[in-house]
Amino acid sequence: MVIVFVIDNYGEFSNGTTISALRTKMELEARGHTVRVVSAGPVRGEEYYSLNRRFIPIVSWASRRQHMYFARPDKRILRRAFTNADIVHFFLPFRLSQQGVRIAKKMRIPVTAAFHTQPENITYGAGLGRLGRPIAWMLYQSFKNDFYRHVSRIHCPSTFLASELRRNGYSQSLHVISNGVGDMYRPSIKASEPSQSFTIVSIGRYAAEKNQETIISAVGRSKYRERIHLILAGFGPREKRLKKWAKKHRVRTTFRFFSQSELLEVLQTSDLYVHAAVAEIEGIACLEAIACGLVPIIAQSKKSAASQFALDEKSTFHARDASDLALRIDYWLTHDKARMDQSIAYQQSMEKYRISHSIDLFEEMLNQAVEDHQRSLLAQTKALKKVRKRITFPVYKRMLSFVFYYLIAFPLLWIYVTFLLGVRFRHRKYLRDIKGGAVLVSNHVHTLDSAMNGVAAFPKKPIFTGLKANFRLPLAGFLVNILGTVPVPETRSESRVFLNELTRHARSGRFVHFFPEGHLIPYDTELRPFKKGAFQVAEEADVPIVPIGIAFKEKTSIFPLLAKQKVVLSVGKPIYPDSFRLKREQIAYLQDASFGAMQSLIKLH
Repeated sequence: MVIVFVIDNYGEFSNGTTISALRTKMELEARGHTVRVVSAGPVRGEEYYSLNRRFIPIVSWASRRQHMYFARPDKRILRRAFTNADIVHFFLPFRLSQQGVRIAKKMRIPVTAAFHTQPENITYGAGLGRLGRPIAWMLYQSFKNDFYRHVSRIHCPSTFLASELRRNGYSQSLHVISNGVGDMYRPSIKASEPSQSFTIVSIGRYAAEKNQETIISAVGRSKYRERIHLILAGFGPREKRLKKWAKKHRVRTTFRFFSQSELLEVLQTSDLYVHAAVAEIEGIACLEAIACGLVPIIAQSKKSAASQFALDEKSTFHARDASDLALRIDYWLTHDKARMDQSIAYQQSMEKYRISHSIDLFEEMLNQAVEDHQRSLLAQTKALKKVRKRITFPVYKRMLSFVFYYLIAFPLLWIYVTFLLGVRFRHRKYLRDIKGGAVLVSNHVHTLDSAMNGVAAFPKKPIFTGLKANFRLPLAGFLVNILGTVPVPETRSESRVFLNELTRHARSGRFVHFFPEGHLIPYDTELRPFKKGAFQVAEEADVPIVPIGIAFKEKTSIFPLLAKQKVVLSVGKPIYPDSFRLKREQIAYLQDASFGAMQSLIKLH
């Protein structure tokens, strides 16, 4: 595969984005891919396409202090770099990527993008702190409108960032892929000699959001202050200020930017790692420290992802609270055995963050984007446009359907299934608690189980899928039409477009309902093997599966009037995808977990 990386400042390997790009490029090339790079960085080579730097008044001056600069787009160079490429991957949402994505679309080349620029980092860098929240929100919207709306798949380094994007209205497929920890980051095999002193290390730019002042203050309050050597590895505009702070608190501190080999040695010979950042997309430095055997102490901040790595509360502290951090430092330095035991647990927890697994997930994202592109071309053909129209109606039809469903159909269905069929609903709260989209799966055991599931999902109006034969049933056929059921296609090419459209709806917040058993067998008490379509949609859309079990009880009175047995519809707890699994593993996991959950719901009655 020929992959093009578009990144403003490749070659300036002093920040997480460019280091991530370098590692990913090397790993992909080791697997036989060709990776081209378009950038204004100081790198030259056969697959490197050089651009000039772009000057932005005030912004360029501030960004240079962070070793960050912007590239000036050149259409001729971009077209040359994109020629015969299989896919283009963008790292940053600025002018270069905005123009590059338009060119790639015109050349009919699939695209993906990464979200490496956290708006909170920009507002903290500007000295706004918490006052910058409205500006951060505007940046999220600006990035989305100017760039990310043109991309269907986004690489997010953490689940925290994915949730932030969802909260800010990003409806694309979000791939949670760690930037990855290299295999060199492991504990030293040399036996460490007992020492009367302790080394605490923290890695990060000397910037406001990294919050090194809190670390210095905490060490100054520690009962081990005289024995602690604090290493703040990095560089940045706040170095002089931090040095004054360390002097004021009488903390022995080393301020220095280390090479990779030097930093590895520091991590392997230190006693604790402290991560105090209040705004962080992932915290790869924290991961690398943990992989080297260090027990971390991580700030709990609403805008930082790093606290997800903590295994217990002793490894976290309240952000900006130096006293709380000092207590955690003193605990771990006092309890040597607990620290050693926890070190082993942390090393084991890091294996899923290894770069080899991250590249597996990254490759999969690229392949899925290529498949998306092929499906979109298929969907534009005359024969397959009909499939899309069965699922996505024009605006006027959607409005008519909405009015008819909520004012006429739903009240009648509710009365029918509740009083005449005697359906009892259990745990509907699980459906009401879901904020976005979801895939609902239930056993297919009654001619009106679509109506039952529609009532259970209220106030949302699900999209139902059903076999074409269901539309020919006397009463049920009329009801499935009212419910907005869409017929499952019968050819492979139609199915690809069909599932793609349902995925898009689930991702945008709709409930999509499947009968994974396929055919209806009335009053069947045994689950049949599930088909994969529902679970593929849930995996692609990154939404939960909600299992629903329909069971039958003995009728003990005249009620219900029109049924021989009482019906109990039980909603199970949502089953969320695990972002660290590959697609095939993910689908199998969701399928097996849903089958087990549905069996339990049915046998409960």
